[in-house]
Amino acid sequence: MVLGVGGSNPLTHPFPQVEPRSACGFRLLLQSRPALITQSGYPEESPIRIEAVIFDLDGTLTRPVLDFDQIRAAIGGIEGPILEAVEKMPEPQQRRAHAILADYEADAAQRSELNPGAAELLQRLRDQGRLLGLLTRNSLTSVDTILRKHGMSFDAMVTRNDELPVKPDPAPYLHLCTSLEVQADNSLMVGDYKFDLYTAQRAGAKAVLLTTNSHYESFAAQADYLIHNLSEVTDIIAAIETR
Repeated sequence: MVLGVGGSNPLTHPFPQVEPRSACGFRLLLQSRPALITQSGYPEESPIRIEAVIFDLDGTLTRPVLDFDQIRAAIGGIEGPILEAVEKMPEPQQRRAHAILADYEADAAQRSELNPGAAELLQRLRDQGRLLGLLTRNSLTSVDTILRKHGMSFDAMVTRNDELPVKPDPAPYLHLCTSLEVQADNSLMVGDYKFDLYTAQRAGAKAVLLTTNSHYESFAAQADYLIHNLSEVTDIIAAIETR
């Protein structure tokens, strides 16, 4: 079931909202979009085309494997998001922390498994002529391992090894949109964590939350759409493009 998530979002500007229902009966909560004026003088909504879909990796396309609490314990003395905590360390401690993180990521990449429907969704989106992007806080080395293992490819991707801020900053999302030559509002972000929602919405895109994270309910209200299976992404796109 696809759910449109309502409620105010402090990370985005308030827009009027409408609540259409699809032929399947699921509820969508969509932002209204600018209207065109027809020759008759009556307004007509401008069409939206989702030209690109940008994915998170761990927990979204692959099953969640990394135990972040265990990684924090192995590094020692840190709380909250790991990359941000490590960035505040003195350089020698940073090198040690990055080495520990790399070891955990390498092991997780070797053991990675695709989430149900991931391969089929990527192929279907390609068949529809849509561009695919990947936006992850993982290292390039672990990402390459996962992509090779599962035969996945993307038109553009950003990892933490790129010289860009990491999620939830919007910069990497906007960089991907530039690389793909699409506007952010013609793209869709699919992820399993609040950082995925924040980076997309701060960039001006809609965000889809996949409910694989055990704490998803605590940030579900920040999502534009809520799904339980990746196959539902194409239902969302169809609803956006046909309303």
